[in-house]
Amino acid sequence: MTRSIQFALALSFVFSVQILTPSRSTCAGMVTLQNATATYSQQPPLSGNWFVSYAIDGDSTSGGLGSGWAVGRNNDIADDSALSETAVFETASDVGSGTGTELTFTLYQQLTVVSQHNIGRFRLSATTDSRSQFADGLQSGGDVTANWVVLTPLSATSTGGTTLTVQGDQSILASGPNPNTSIYSVTVTTNLTGITGFRLEVLEDPSLPKNGPGRSFTGNFVLTEFTVDAVTAVPEPSSLGLFALFSALGLLWFRGWHRCSAGVGAAHQ
Repeated sequence: MTRSIQFALALSFVFSVQILTPSRSTCAGMVTLQNATATYSQQPPLSGNWFVSYAIDGDSTSGGLGSGWAVGRNNDIADDSALSETAVFETASDVGSGTGTELTFTLYQQLTVVSQHNIGRFRLSATTDSRSQFADGLQSGGDVTANWVVLTPLSATSTGGTTLTVQGDQSILASGPNPNTSIYSVTVTTNLTGITGFRLEVLEDPSLPKNGPGRSFTGNFVLTEFTVDAVTAVPEPSSLGLFALFSALGLLWFRGWHRCSAGVGAAHQ
Protein backbone atom coordinates (compact mmCIF):
# COMPACT_ATOMS: atom_id res chain seq x y z
CA MET A 1 0.00 0.00 0.00
CA THR A 2 1.40 3.39 -0.96
CA ARG A 3 2.01 6.13 1.57
CA SER A 4 -0.68 8.34 0.01
CA ILE A 5 -3.31 5.62 0.36
CA GLN A 6 -2.25 5.06 3.97
CA PHE A 7 -2.65 8.77 4.63
CA ALA A 8 -6.11 8.90 3.02
CA LEU A 9 -7.29 5.93 5.07
CA ALA A 10 -5.89 7.49 8.20
CA LEU A 11 -7.76 10.73 7.60
CA SER A 12 -10.95 8.81 7.03
CA PHE A 13 -10.42 6.96 10.28
CA VAL A 14 -9.75 10.19 12.15
CA PHE A 15 -13.00 11.72 10.94
CA SER A 16 -14.93 8.62 11.97
CA VAL A 17 -13.30 8.71 15.42
CA GLN A 18 -14.24 12.34 15.91
CA ILE A 19 -17.85 11.61 14.93
CA LEU A 20 -18.30 8.31 16.76
CA THR A 21 -16.34 9.03 19.93
CA PRO A 22 -18.70 8.70 22.94
CA SER A 23 -19.42 11.73 25.07
CA ARG A 24 -16.71 12.46 27.61
CA SER A 25 -16.90 12.11 31.38
CA THR A 26 -18.71 14.94 33.11
CA CYS A 27 -16.66 17.07 35.48
CA ALA A 28 -17.95 16.68 39.02
CA GLY A 29 -16.95 19.92 40.74
CA MET A 30 -18.09 20.09 44.35
CA VAL A 31 -19.44 16.73 45.46
CA THR A 32 -22.83 16.84 47.15
CA LEU A 33 -22.69 14.98 50.46
CA GLN A 34 -25.63 13.59 52.40
CA ASN A 35 -26.65 11.27 55.25
CA ALA A 36 -23.84 12.24 57.62
CA THR A 37 -23.31 9.46 60.16
CA ALA A 38 -20.93 9.11 63.11
CA THR A 39 -19.86 6.71 65.81
CA TYR A 40 -20.31 9.59 68.24
CA SER A 41 -21.36 13.25 68.23
CA GLN A 42 -21.04 15.50 71.27
CA GLN A 43 -24.37 16.41 72.85
CA PRO A 44 -25.92 17.80 76.07
CA PRO A 45 -25.17 18.30 78.82
CA LEU A 46 -21.75 19.18 77.36
CA SER A 47 -22.27 22.57 75.68
CA GLY A 48 -25.19 21.70 73.41
CA ASN A 49 -25.41 19.61 70.24
CA TRP A 50 -22.36 19.18 68.00
CA PHE A 51 -23.80 16.78 65.45
CA VAL A 52 -21.88 15.36 62.50
CA SER A 53 -24.68 16.55 60.20
CA TYR A 54 -23.64 20.13 61.00
CA ALA A 55 -20.38 19.46 59.13
CA ILE A 56 -22.21 19.30 55.79
CA ASP A 57 -24.84 22.00 56.30
CA GLY A 58 -23.22 24.28 53.72
CA ASP A 59 -22.06 26.86 56.28
CA SER A 60 -18.28 27.03 56.50
CA THR A 61 -18.06 30.39 58.26
CA SER A 62 -20.23 30.21 61.40
CA GLY A 63 -18.17 29.72 64.53
CA GLY A 64 -20.75 29.78 67.30
CA LEU A 65 -22.04 27.09 69.63
CA GLY A 66 -23.24 24.01 67.81
CA SER A 67 -21.59 25.07 64.56
CA GLY A 68 -19.95 21.75 63.70
CA TRP A 69 -19.00 18.21 64.69
CA ALA A 70 -17.25 17.61 68.02
CA VAL A 71 -16.65 14.47 70.07
CA GLY A 72 -16.26 15.50 73.73
CA ARG A 73 -17.76 12.93 76.14
CA ASN A 74 -17.29 14.13 79.72
CA ASN A 75 -19.72 16.49 81.43
CA ASP A 76 -16.73 18.45 82.69
CA ILE A 77 -15.72 20.73 79.84
CA ALA A 78 -12.20 20.91 81.32
CA ASP A 79 -11.80 17.15 80.80
CA ASP A 80 -14.17 16.00 78.06
CA SER A 81 -12.30 12.75 77.33
CA ALA A 82 -12.47 12.79 73.53
CA LEU A 83 -11.68 9.50 71.78
CA SER A 84 -11.00 8.30 68.24
CA GLU A 85 -14.24 8.48 66.26
CA THR A 86 -15.43 7.98 62.69
CA ALA A 87 -17.73 10.00 60.43
CA VAL A 88 -19.02 8.85 57.05
CA PHE A 89 -20.85 10.72 54.31
CA GLU A 90 -22.70 9.43 51.28
CA THR A 91 -22.23 11.03 47.88
CA ALA A 92 -25.55 12.06 46.33
CA SER A 93 -24.37 10.63 42.99
CA ASP A 94 -21.48 8.37 42.01
CA VAL A 95 -18.04 9.97 41.83
CA GLY A 96 -14.96 8.86 39.91
CA SER A 97 -13.80 8.28 36.36
CA GLY A 98 -11.80 5.49 34.77
CA THR A 99 -9.37 8.15 33.55
CA GLY A 100 -8.55 9.06 37.14
CA THR A 101 -10.04 11.55 39.59
CA GLU A 102 -8.36 14.15 41.76
CA LEU A 103 -10.19 14.71 45.04
CA THR A 104 -9.63 17.70 47.29
CA PHE A 105 -10.95 17.46 50.84
CA THR A 106 -11.34 20.70 52.78
CA LEU A 107 -11.78 20.59 56.54
CA TYR A 108 -12.98 23.90 58.00
CA GLN A 109 -12.34 24.48 61.71
CA GLN A 110 -13.76 27.93 62.27
CA LEU A 111 -15.00 27.81 65.86
CA THR A 112 -14.68 31.28 67.38
CA VAL A 113 -16.45 31.05 70.76
CA VAL A 114 -13.58 28.81 71.94
CA SER A 115 -10.23 28.86 70.16
CA GLN A 116 -7.75 26.24 68.94
CA HIS A 117 -10.26 23.44 68.37
CA ASN A 118 -8.46 21.94 65.38
CA ILE A 119 -8.17 18.28 64.40
CA GLY A 120 -4.91 16.64 65.44
CA ARG A 121 -4.81 13.43 63.44
CA PHE A 122 -7.14 12.12 60.75
CA ARG A 123 -7.43 9.75 57.79
CA LEU A 124 -9.59 9.73 54.66
CA SER A 125 -11.11 6.77 52.79
CA ALA A 126 -13.63 6.07 50.03
CA THR A 127 -16.07 3.26 49.25
CA THR A 128 -18.04 2.02 46.26
CA ASP A 129 -20.47 -0.05 48.36
CA SER A 130 -24.20 0.37 47.93
CA ARG A 131 -25.51 3.38 49.85
CA SER A 132 -28.04 1.10 51.50
CA GLN A 133 -25.19 -0.71 53.27
CA PHE A 134 -23.78 2.17 55.36
CA ALA A 135 -24.48 5.71 56.60
CA ASP A 136 -27.83 5.35 58.36
CA GLY A 137 -27.85 9.02 59.37
CA LEU A 138 -27.43 8.48 63.12
CA GLN A 139 -25.44 11.20 64.89
CA SER A 140 -24.06 8.68 67.39
CA GLY A 141 -23.81 4.91 67.15
CA GLY A 142 -24.25 5.10 63.39
CA ASP A 143 -23.41 2.46 60.80
CA VAL A 144 -19.98 3.34 59.41
CA THR A 145 -19.09 -0.17 58.23
CA ALA A 146 -18.22 -0.59 54.54
CA ASN A 147 -15.39 -1.78 52.31
CA TRP A 148 -13.24 1.28 52.73
CA VAL A 149 -10.21 2.09 50.58
CA VAL A 150 -7.74 4.32 52.41
CA LEU A 151 -6.75 7.28 50.22
CA THR A 152 -3.09 8.26 49.87
CA PRO A 153 -2.54 12.02 50.28
CA LEU A 154 -0.53 13.76 47.58
CA SER A 155 -0.49 17.03 49.50
CA ALA A 156 -1.77 18.35 52.80
CA THR A 157 -1.77 22.06 53.61
CA SER A 158 -3.25 24.27 56.29
CA THR A 159 -3.85 27.87 57.19
CA GLY A 160 -2.36 29.41 60.30
CA GLY A 161 1.05 27.77 60.14
CA THR A 162 0.14 24.23 61.21
CA THR A 163 2.34 21.49 59.77
CA LEU A 164 0.45 18.50 58.34
CA THR A 165 2.57 15.35 57.98
CA VAL A 166 1.46 12.16 56.23
CA GLN A 167 2.06 9.08 58.39
CA GLY A 168 2.85 5.52 57.36
CA ASP A 169 -0.80 4.49 57.65
CA GLN A 170 -1.80 7.41 55.35
CA SER A 171 -3.23 9.36 58.28
CA ILE A 172 -2.26 13.01 58.64
CA LEU A 173 -0.80 14.40 61.86
CA ALA A 174 -0.93 18.09 62.77
CA SER A 175 1.98 19.68 64.62
CA GLY A 176 3.59 23.05 65.19
CA PRO A 177 1.46 26.17 65.70
CA ASN A 178 -2.14 25.57 66.76
CA PRO A 179 -3.98 28.69 65.51
CA ASN A 180 -7.35 29.84 66.80
CA THR A 181 -8.97 28.57 63.59
CA SER A 182 -7.62 26.64 60.63
CA ILE A 183 -8.57 25.17 57.28
CA TYR A 184 -6.97 21.92 56.14
CA SER A 185 -6.80 20.96 52.46
CA VAL A 186 -5.86 17.44 51.38
CA THR A 187 -5.48 16.32 47.76
CA VAL A 188 -5.52 12.70 46.59
CA THR A 189 -5.90 10.91 43.27
CA THR A 190 -7.82 7.68 42.73
CA ASN A 191 -8.85 5.35 39.93
CA LEU A 192 -11.94 4.27 41.84
CA THR A 193 -15.19 4.63 39.92
CA GLY A 194 -18.69 4.75 41.35
CA ILE A 195 -17.62 6.22 44.70
CA THR A 196 -20.66 6.27 46.98
CA GLY A 197 -19.19 7.60 50.18
CA PHE A 198 -16.25 9.00 52.10
CA ARG A 199 -14.96 8.24 55.58
CA LEU A 200 -13.23 10.63 57.96
CA GLU A 201 -11.46 9.02 60.90
CA VAL A 202 -10.26 11.28 63.72
CA LEU A 203 -7.53 9.43 65.56
CA GLU A 204 -5.82 9.56 68.92
CA ASP A 205 -2.08 10.20 69.03
CA PRO A 206 0.32 10.53 71.97
CA SER A 207 1.66 13.82 70.60
CA LEU A 208 -1.74 15.49 71.05
CA PRO A 209 -3.23 17.00 74.23
CA LYS A 210 -4.76 14.13 76.21
CA ASN A 211 -4.03 11.93 73.16
CA GLY A 212 -6.45 13.88 70.96
CA PRO A 213 -7.93 13.37 68.45
CA GLY A 214 -8.15 17.16 68.57
CA ARG A 215 -5.60 19.84 69.44
CA SER A 216 -7.64 21.70 72.07
CA PHE A 217 -6.40 21.40 75.66
CA THR A 218 -9.07 18.74 76.22
CA GLY A 219 -8.20 16.75 73.09
CA ASN A 220 -11.42 17.81 71.37
CA PHE A 221 -11.97 19.60 68.03
CA VAL A 222 -14.81 21.20 66.09
CA LEU A 223 -15.18 20.49 62.38
CA THR A 224 -17.44 23.29 61.15
CA GLU A 225 -17.60 22.08 57.52
CA PHE A 226 -16.34 19.16 55.41
CA THR A 227 -16.29 19.47 51.61
CA VAL A 228 -15.03 17.41 48.69
CA ASP A 229 -14.15 18.62 45.20
CA ALA A 230 -13.65 16.18 42.32
CA VAL A 231 -11.69 17.01 39.17
CA THR A 232 -11.61 14.49 36.33
CA ALA A 233 -8.97 14.20 33.59
CA VAL A 234 -10.50 13.58 30.16
CA PRO A 235 -8.83 13.17 26.74
CA GLU A 236 -9.02 16.18 24.46
CA PRO A 237 -10.86 15.58 21.16
CA SER A 238 -7.87 16.87 19.18
CA SER A 239 -5.62 14.40 20.96
CA LEU A 240 -7.92 11.52 20.08
CA GLY A 241 -7.64 12.47 16.42
CA LEU A 242 -3.86 12.79 16.57
CA PHE A 243 -3.59 9.46 18.33
CA ALA A 244 -5.66 7.75 15.63
CA LEU A 245 -3.78 9.48 12.82
CA PHE A 246 -0.31 8.68 14.13
CA SER A 247 -1.27 5.10 14.95
CA ALA A 248 -2.66 4.52 11.45
CA LEU A 249 0.53 5.90 9.88
CA GLY A 250 2.75 3.82 12.14
CA LEU A 251 4.41 6.96 13.46
CA LEU A 252 5.10 8.13 16.98
CA TRP A 253 1.97 9.04 18.91
CA PHE A 254 1.15 11.00 22.00
CA ARG A 255 -1.82 11.50 24.26
CA GLY A 256 -3.01 14.84 25.55
CA TRP A 257 -5.13 15.50 28.60
CA HIS A 258 -6.75 18.52 30.08
CA ARG A 259 -8.26 18.94 33.50
CA CYS A 260 -11.75 20.31 33.81
CA SER A 261 -13.40 21.39 37.02
CA ALA A 262 -16.90 22.58 37.60
CA GLY A 263 -17.56 25.57 39.80
CA VAL A 264 -18.08 25.47 43.55
CA GLY A 265 -21.52 25.73 45.01
CA ALA A 266 -23.43 22.46 44.92
CA ALA A 267 -25.77 22.33 47.88
CA HIS A 268 -25.09 19.93 50.74
CA GLN A 269 -27.81 17.91 52.39
